[in-house]
Amino acid sequence: MDENHVDRIINIIKSGEKKSNQLAIGVEFEHIVVNQNYQSINYYQDDGIEEILKKLLKFNYLPIYEEGYLIGLEKPEGFITLEPGGQLELSIPPCTDLKSISDLYINFLSELSPILEEHEQRLLSIGYHPRSSIDQIPFNPKKRYQYMSNYLKLKGAFAHNMMKGTAAIQVVIDYINEEDFIKKFRVANFLSPVLALISDNSPIFEGEIYKKNSVRSVIWENTDKERSGIVKGVMDKTFGYREYAQYILDVPPILFIKEGNYLSAHHKTTSEVMKENQLTDLEVEHLLSMVFPDVRVKKYIEIRMADSLPYPLNIAFVALIKGIFYNEEVLDHLYNLSLNVSDEELNTYKCDMIEEGFKANFMGESIDYFIRNLFSLVEEVGLTMEEKTYLMPLKELIKQQQNPATLSKELIKAEGIQGLEWMALSSLVRREINAGKEVI
Repeated sequence: MDENHVDRIINIIKSGEKKSNQLAIGVEFEHIVVNQNYQSINYYQDDGIEEILKKLLKFNYLPIYEEGYLIGLEKPEGFITLEPGGQLELSIPPCTDLKSISDLYINFLSELSPILEEHEQRLLSIGYHPRSSIDQIPFNPKKRYQYMSNYLKLKGAFAHNMMKGTAAIQVVIDYINEEDFIKKFRVANFLSPVLALISDNSPIFEGEIYKKNSVRSVIWENTDKERSGIVKGVMDKTFGYREYAQYILDVPPILFIKEGNYLSAHHKTTSEVMKENQLTDLEVEHLLSMVFPDVRVKKYIEIRMADSLPYPLNIAFVALIKGIFYNEEVLDHLYNLSLNVSDEELNTYKCDMIEEGFKANFMGESIDYFIRNLFSLVEEVGLTMEEKTYLMPLKELIKQQQNPATLSKELIKAEGIQGLEWMALSSLVRREINAGKEVI
């Protein structure tokens, strides 16, 4: 392997190092827009996703176009972009406190909700489309997704389900140096099945109530094994900058950018693409976004295994992440626990979680027991008094051995599809948010 290629990727990761007083959290909140019958709204239809983006322009966003199509919006308070099936994503810039994240998210809702009211539509924070099948949802016009869809459909049975059907919360954390990176990257992978279960919010898969747990984990396992799931080797050795660079270089990137153009990698590895093309640092940095593991690295660490969650559970999940990764005592405790777990064991824990939910085995105890202790540790040590209030909605749900998916399954069985109403971010929810009331 070319050491120059390894060094270039190491330098990108190293350039993300922050001082201890600069650590921040960024969040990507993905949503699915549906009509009154919970059918998903696509990009092209009347009052579709493109029309929603056009109407949001009045809130001082700058438009982002691709081949004449409006595909995103940006302003300092956040970016709005589209996932392949038209899922609306709000990317909040890095913040040092939870209140700023919550305020920016609420402001986004206040802008979007009147538009959806006008269209008689709803915004769902849910992990998978509740009613429409994947075949009914067209890809949005971003060229990047055309390359990805053609490549991935040959790799896994659920590749298009992943692209067009799923919605997530992705939380971005910083690291101080390589030692801090090693701890955080290992702990994030170690907690992958735990965080997936806590955030499970996919009660329905392709029109049917999903009988197991964390369908999103199943979808990713059947997308492309060499670029998703748990990074191979992360629990079996010390995984620092060099090891992650080598992982990136061994994986085909699907596509790459050169001089502003998307080009197919033709199944070549990242190392081969870099050898055959003179790429700028920004073009090399893009290659780091062409893998999709549970935990991904660019100039920061992305924690990617969580389903989209409705407010205030989404902010509670962010509070949980902050309490785990930005408190040295909590992080060290979990890191030391993780040293007893191998790749094989972690994958077994994930499979057991999918089958058994809160009764699954995790390190010799039930995963429910581990989760309760995790919340207690974070609450007692990891968060300030003010931050603890953000954690409460998720803590109360977990205390009942519930997550959003199990709650929704009960409601759907009792009320039909209208049982999902509790997670629809409607104008009523917006008014309650603005009034400072608890939604759930």
